Amino acid sequence: MRIDEALHRARAELAKVAQRPLLEAEILLAYAIKKSRVYLHAHPEEKIDAKPFFELVKRRLAYEPIEYIIQRVSFYGEEFFIQNGVLIPRPETEILIDEVSKELRGDESLAEIGVGSGVISAILKMKFPSLQITATDISDKAIACARKNFQKFGLDIELVQTDLLDGVEKKIDVIVSNPPYIAKGFELEPNVAKYEPHEALFGGREGDEILKKIIDLFLQSSAKILACEMGFDQKNAIRDYVKSRKDIDVRFFKDLAGLDRGFIIQRRCYVAMD
Repeated sequence: MRIDEALHRARAELAKVAQRPLLEAEILLAYAIKKSRVYLHAHPEEKIDAKPFFELVKRRLAYEPIEYIIQRVSFYGEEFFIQNGVLIPRPETEILIDEVSKELRGDESLAEIGVGSGVISAILKMKFPSLQITATDISDKAIACARKNFQKFGLDIELVQTDLLDGVEKKIDVIVSNPPYIAKGFELEPNVAKYEPHEALFGGREGDEILKKIIDLFLQSSAKILACEMGFDQKNAIRDYVKSRKDIDVRFFKDLAGLDRGFIIQRRCYVAMD
């Protein structure tokens, strides 16, 4: 089958599950024949063995995320390894990085709770090479995935397999987390519900239980800054949870769609420029 014929057929099939079926067809075919998308456009008449390609298309038609199929995900202008069992990074999380970056000097001791694929810690380390980062996760798959990404970029980041910060004894200045924050029973898209790890998605009956645990941990620690992603409907719950504390300031930030997406809690005795 010719390249253009394979793309035409796959585009029609992928339209059932994908918003951009031609793009996904090109990504999958380039991956299958180990060529670039530019190559596909330059050689439309080239004959290929299309069977491996349509095996990938079949997986996508079963709602498997394309990132898991090609084991790659783009984030913050970089390409990271991703695998089944590890949450796929979302573009909204780039905003969490931008917001916490505003508060950093760049030489702090930082802990990330729930490292997942490692993209948050990796990008922060690239932006601030003098940060001392410890990243934790309870999932062995996540730890392995993050380690692979840190090695790819040559980043010196400590990984600890644990719950929250259990067993992390060092002094921490900054805590960052994109924890599970979806309420139990919330209906997810098929590609998310069938394939992504539910333990990285659901935060309890209300959804904010783990967020509140992290806030409690921060308030009991000597850390100066906490930065978290949250659900679009959790601003009031988080604000009410900390409103009795007079020693902290809380600010919320929105995502590109204008929805509430996260918060920064900062102790009033700490100013990043000091």
